[in-house]
This record gives sequence, C-alpha cells and structure tokens, in this order.
Amino acid sequence: MQEIFKNMGAIFALILKQAFTKGTSVLWENRGFVQLYLKTTFGKYKDKEIRFSLSYLIKIQIPETDKYLLVLNRRIDKQLQPVGGVYKRHGDDRLFNSWDYRPDTFKKGLGTDTISNQDLRFRIPGKHAVKAIKWFEEGKEREISINREFDEELINTKILDEHIFKNINYKHLKRFSKNLVWSEYHNCYEILIYDIFEFLPSQEQALALKDLNKIPNNLANGYAIVECDQIEQLRYCEDNHQLAKIGHHTKLIINQKF
Repeated sequence: MQEIFKNMGAIFALILKQAFTKGTSVLWENRGFVQLYLKTTFGKYKDKEIRFSLSYLIKIQIPETDKYLLVLNRRIDKQLQPVGGVYKRHGDDRLFNSWDYRPDTFKKGLGTDTISNQDLRFRIPGKHAVKAIKWFEEGKEREISINREFDEELINTKILDEHIFKNINYKHLKRFSKNLVWSEYHNCYEILIYDIFEFLPSQEQALALKDLNKIPNNLANGYAIVECDQIEQLRYCEDNHQLAKIGHHTKLIINQKF
C-alpha cells in the first residue's frame, strides 16, 4: 500500500509540475493518465494482459497540395498507411523482464522476426502499464528519431532519391494515445501510442516530391500519393474502383482521430 501511494504521489507531482510550466490545461489533458493508473492498479485490468504498441507516423505532404505520400503495409495486404512504424528499444531485457514482458506472437499479435526484433510491441500485466508508459516518456534506451523507418520505407525501396533525401528535417506535432481499448484482432486490451511527426522538406526535396506527384500511382511500386478526402474515407480509389484500403491510424496525419 505504501508503494501505491508513493507511485500516485509521483504521478500527481509530475502532472502538477507540468501544469505550472505549461498551463493548467495540462491537468485536464492528463486525466486519462490518472484514470489509467487507477484502472490498472485497483481495477479489473490489474492482472489482465495488456498489449502495447508504441509507434510513430510521418506526415509527408506534397507541397502546395492536399495530397500525402503513403506506403504499403508489409504485413497487411493492400493497405496504405503513413511512413513510420513501431519504435525499437535498446539495451538488455532486464527492465522488461521485471514487468513479466512477453513479445508479440503470431497467434496473439503480429509476431516477431529478424526485422521486428526489439520492436516496442509487447504484452505485460496491467499492473505494470504505468511503469511502461513512464519509461517510454523518458525516451531512454529506445529509439527517438524517425530516420530508420524513413530510410527503410522510402530510401531503401528507391521511392525517394538517396542523395536528395540523405539529410532530413522534421518536427514533432503531437502524441495520440488510446488506453485499454479492446482489440478483436488481437483478442486483448491494448494501449496504443502514436507520435506524429511532420517532414520538413528543403527546396530540393520539395521539388522532388512534386516530381513524384507527376508519376501515375502504381501500387506495385509500394506507395501511392493520395488526397485528403481519400484518407477520410479510408480507401484509395481510381475511377470509382477501390485499389487499396487505408489504415485507420492514417487519419492522425490530417488532424483526425480514429
């Protein structure tokens, strides 16, 4: 019980510190975090297995248009989504093992292979959920930049020129989370966190994106440039024929929720 009050005190101290430095609206914004703590410490979620997926999305807008560059998901057939993916963690497993951590499996998740090894997609009992989120917020022993996925999905695939896009600039727009949502697909409760970044092209990069927009879309090339209303409808169509679906989380790059 003493440990519980100690943790609650630390949480409220952090929120109050943010409130004084960033404005009292932070108290309202963090209400979900307090509710999560109560539900996973005292509520029915304490001993339930919670699946975490901690990722980032990159908003790549074609300059002077309402169009966005999306890529095909390598795991889900004919699904377009923003460039990005799950953060990777660094270091050993000691901290995660203390949370009774289990990696995703193909039976209950997306599985783990040589590419997805160390992905921040895992399962732990609810009683450790707040510890995991606090660790993630600290940004230690984990990936914090978007460069790896940008290179893997756009440079290595030859979608963008490696010389023109060798150096990139971007800014963090916001963080969106969904706490303790039930997933029919994974058959468990989930905590989903998405960091949304905006790619900031140089003049040369902006011209390259405009040139890419002039090329007719061909999903065989692994990407498509889609309009904002297609993202709202979650489907990519040509001549009123759907060629691919668009992932629900893609709405986050056009300031919508899902």
